[in-house]
Amino acid sequence: MPARPYREPSPLEPDPAPQQSEAARLGSLRSVHAPPPLRRALLGPILIAALIVAIGAAGGASLAILVALAAVTLAILAREPLRNRGGSAALHAQGLVLLRSGTRRVVTFDDVNEVWYEIRPIHNQAGAYLGALRLVEYSGEEHRLPLAVNDGATLAIGVLRGCSGPLFLEARRAIGEGEVLSFGQIRLDRAGITVGAARMMWREIRLAVVSHARVRLYRRFPILAWRTIRLDRIPNPAVFIDLVALCAAKTRVDDPLIVPLTSGDEKLRVQAAKGDSEWALREMLVGGLFCIAGITFTWATYSASSNSYILACWPVLFGAFRFFRGVASLLRGPRL
Repeated sequence: MPARPYREPSPLEPDPAPQQSEAARLGSLRSVHAPPPLRRALLGPILIAALIVAIGAAGGASLAILVALAAVTLAILAREPLRNRGGSAALHAQGLVLLRSGTRRVVTFDDVNEVWYEIRPIHNQAGAYLGALRLVEYSGEEHRLPLAVNDGATLAIGVLRGCSGPLFLEARRAIGEGEVLSFGQIRLDRAGITVGAARMMWREIRLAVVSHARVRLYRRFPILAWRTIRLDRIPNPAVFIDLVALCAAKTRVDDPLIVPLTSGDEKLRVQAAKGDSEWALREMLVGGLFCIAGITFTWATYSASSNSYILACWPVLFGAFRFFRGVASLLRGPRL
């Protein structure tokens, strides 16, 4: 049976209904989300750059190299806040109103054909690893929705539920009827999954793991994955994860992603809530070990020689970053 898209536009009615007003198409206003003030958003990058210079200078590193390194770090970390300044998003029951650079755009959930994720490896207030959403309409018009805004998790969950929620039941029904659903280069049916040119039956897949913005499929032992699927390279990952959880013998969520929270599978939501705490504790443990190891190494080289020592600043900084990232996630709690 030929594969069909996971979503298709509704057929045109012979006598199209009159155009609805914008208020009727969008529904009631739920919330408004704007990025933090630029000075507050840039405070963290500036402090990190200053910390690099201070620790490097204390270790005797070249000032020119430190300034260059701090400038590159500042440019990387400040790129997103500068990119998002002046924008906002109003979340309605049935759509969005996006304001950016004086331009106002209206997006209704029914007009969205594809949802794509922009994944970032740094945990932030917008949600773990999910930096932005890209919404592609049937017309081909694309809208980027940054999530580094106030209460970005609520915005992301509202948009994902509005766009992907109606697809859950439709996708499950299609799978149950033996249809083939396509997610880019990946094809699913109730018998198995095809990734590129390789195919595997569901009965041969022992475990599916959602971790680090990827879905890993294990054939026998959960050591080497048969295939690893990046969630930012397929459309509608929330629907994809829901179908994998439906078809695979066992699914485990090891990552506090927003994706499972929007899924139609209650089991994934419970696992994601548990995964938040586990991830936070793991970050605190790894960060603490790196920090202690850096301090211990510095103390050992200082004790061995009274004239010189090696300052292990990078393990200490890396460890401190991960430790406090875990503490922040633990204090914030699960985003359910």
